[in-house]
Amino acid sequence: MTSVNTDANALEQKYKDLSGLLSNIVNSVPMFLFVKDTGDEFRYVYSSPMMNQLYGRYQDSVEGKTDFDLFTDPVAAQSFRDMDEEVLRSGEMKRFVEQMVDPHGVLRTIDTMKFLVPREGKSPYILGMSWDITNQNQIEQELKGYNKRLALSCQAGRIYPWIWDVVTEMAELSYGENGEMVNTYITHESFTEKIHPDDQQLYKNVIDAFVRGEISSIKLSFRCKYFSDEYVWIEKIGEIYEADENGKPLKAIGILRDITVDKRHEEDVRAKRLAEESNRMKSAFIANMSHEIRTPLNAIVGFSTLLAQTDNEEEKQEYLKIIESSNDFLLQLINDILDISKIESGKLEFVYTTFSLNEMFKPQEHAFALRAEPGVKVIFENDGNDYSIISEKTRLTQVITNFLSNAVKFTSSGSIRYGYKLTENGIYGYVTDTGTGIKKEFRKSIFDRFVKLDNFKQGTGLGLSICKTIVTMLNGEIGVESEEGSGSTFWFTIPCDPIKINRSSEVG
Repeated sequence: MTSVNTDANALEQKYKDLSGLLSNIVNSVPMFLFVKDTGDEFRYVYSSPMMNQLYGRYQDSVEGKTDFDLFTDPVAAQSFRDMDEEVLRSGEMKRFVEQMVDPHGVLRTIDTMKFLVPREGKSPYILGMSWDITNQNQIEQELKGYNKRLALSCQAGRIYPWIWDVVTEMAELSYGENGEMVNTYITHESFTEKIHPDDQQLYKNVIDAFVRGEISSIKLSFRCKYFSDEYVWIEKIGEIYEADENGKPLKAIGILRDITVDKRHEEDVRAKRLAEESNRMKSAFIANMSHEIRTPLNAIVGFSTLLAQTDNEEEKQEYLKIIESSNDFLLQLINDILDISKIESGKLEFVYTTFSLNEMFKPQEHAFALRAEPGVKVIFENDGNDYSIISEKTRLTQVITNFLSNAVKFTSSGSIRYGYKLTENGIYGYVTDTGTGIKKEFRKSIFDRFVKLDNFKQGTGLGLSICKTIVTMLNGEIGVESEEGSGSTFWFTIPCDPIKINRSSEVG
């Protein structure tokens, strides 16, 4: 008899231990679990502790109550009842996304799943599980914003990023459409067959050499009608993304770019000269752009994935900062490419207006102070007056912001001073920093395309070249004064007729 009692006690203890374990598991799950009795006006028969966090109700105060007893808002209570009745009526699991205001007045989005749990001889229970997806929704909205910026940039630049699985010969091709990035999978053969017959052998030779590992990057132009009903000129740029132990590519990454407009301009003498310069630019493009585009794209894709997998708020904010920074850099890169394309085709537009110099220079002080390293002061200087000129405000602002961007990038201490002075026939604009300075051998080529002083700093080496073109088209001059380790002064002069603005008379 004693043995029987001992076995019974042991079994009872195991049951208690198991019951306690299950209770602890349920209480620890980061979701709200609840059970309602469909045969008793849908009253709660169980509620997990998460009920308090989501709805401001303690679990002990919930059991035996209906939603109409618990929620002061009858509309919300009725919506919960309607969901319950739909589950009971259909007998199927239902999932609902609803919004509610929590006890702290914060609007939250709740994802709820409900289904029936049958009972022998009695009305079934409804088992419900709810998740708070407020932060997830917010992140999804932010990611949609980043995605839209990227899509608009690619759409405007007629750029199509791609990732190619060399082994399976399947490629993921992306393009911007109506402000959204669209990803599609294509076979390499389906793309190759759209290439002009006269260009297919050249394309095959380059791709075969790349697949064999004889070259580490791709650069070629060809006619293709994959993106339209007629042949257009496409430039394909790419490099190895993953390789095997022998250096042969497993995956490649790159872009396709529609260069039809550039090619058409090669038909006249001026376009021929520009095409020769374009050939040099494309060589530099392979060495710089493939890496520069891959880096932000990898960051956006990689940290977007990590963002969806982590629940740590600090990590999420850090990932969002990295994604936004990569997106901003990609946008700047695309804008530089567009400007270079306009310069190449002679379509860089200039719109002359009358504007205040202070209103063009002064706002940059606060904007770049936020971007500068801690302790670096950004200071705007002038003679205390304001002047108006007739010129191209947008392009001049582009020159100033490019000078300031470079100063911020290479200045870790000290100051960045910038402003303008009047000259005999116009104005002298400048940006002076206490940064790393420029080596003597780089000073003559600093305004050439794709010249980078530091390959570890983000940038395409296009900005100063574009600035030189803008100042030259304004009949001005541009230059730099610098000593390695002692900072730099980038400057420009443009001819104009500055007119002093009398603010007091304007007010009167």
